[in-house]
Amino acid sequence: MVKMLVPYPENCTGCRFCEMACTIYHDGKINHADARLQVHRRGVKVDFPSVCTHCVSCGEDCCVLHCPVEAIKKKDGMVYVDQEECTACGECVEVCPFGVMRMEEKAFNCDLCGGSPTCVKFCPMKAIVYEEPKPEQYEKVKKLLAVEE
Repeated sequence: MVKMLVPYPENCTGCRFCEMACTIYHDGKINHADARLQVHRRGVKVDFPSVCTHCVSCGEDCCVLHCPVEAIKKKDGMVYVDQEECTACGECVEVCPFGVMRMEEKAFNCDLCGGSPTCVKFCPMKAIVYEEPKPEQYEKVKKLLAVEE
């Protein structure tokens, strides 16, 4: 079975270590805005990670379906952006229900740090786990994202 990043919003404390670990690994600096996953806050006690690496429960909002040049592809279930084909139109960023498609010169998303996700290693509360898919966990995140900030 394919492993993926599975969010456990009930475990998140909002420490944002996962975002820091992500940007240090990828960019060599701390920049929460560039992290390939995001921690959201919905009140004093409600924080949760949002991440997506595989097609799980995006439905009609799937970035793969909306990419006008088919630059977003799947391999072994994992979603990735073909940098040669991406035109940086931003459609994927707009439709991503998890808010984790990122854009610089081209679109990009989580690459699982080459198979050993750094965010998982640094999450002290196990709010993100690298394991077999659990669609119900993504549904929890989608419901939390639907709540107004």
